[in-house]
Amino acid sequence: MTPPTEIRTKRGRARFVDGTVRFEESTVGYLRALLRDYWHGGSRGQRAIVGAYLFAILYGLGVLAWELGHGRWRLPALVVGVVGVGWLIGRARGYRSVDSLDLDRIESVAATRGSKALTRPRLVLTFRTDGGTRKRRVLLPSLYAIDGDEAFERAVAAFDDRGFDVARDR
Repeated sequence: MTPPTEIRTKRGRARFVDGTVRFEESTVGYLRALLRDYWHGGSRGQRAIVGAYLFAILYGLGVLAWELGHGRWRLPALVVGVVGVGWLIGRARGYRSVDSLDLDRIESVAATRGSKALTRPRLVLTFRTDGGTRKRRVLLPSLYAIDGDEAFERAVAAFDDRGFDVARDR
């Protein structure tokens, strides 16, 4: 059996091409995944959650625009600061640190299924760099997604079938 050549991630997908794994992730990919995993083929509850999520984002942007339009800078500055700190923390922890990774540089792969409503399924790739070792965290589709369990198993199989001993938590 040939290993999967592509796996879904939270923000897009990862493709295995010519001995590398390439991550194609973006905000647009995240929105596409929301629509694919929860809206199309999802239950009414899942559609309501997506609708509320999108409404909250648009409402928040509207409030920020209204505040800026009236010359108020505190709330927009606070929001930009919180988002910036979150981005820096995510960057430091390695959530999206590399977009392409040679498979022969990967030392280990750890998989965590996560818990519904608490944590998201993820893979942690430990790899060698010039200055030592680093980690690349790959967030996978939620277990609430239409095929969240299957997406997790497919991601584990993609690395397992390429000769990695995938360590599973839970």
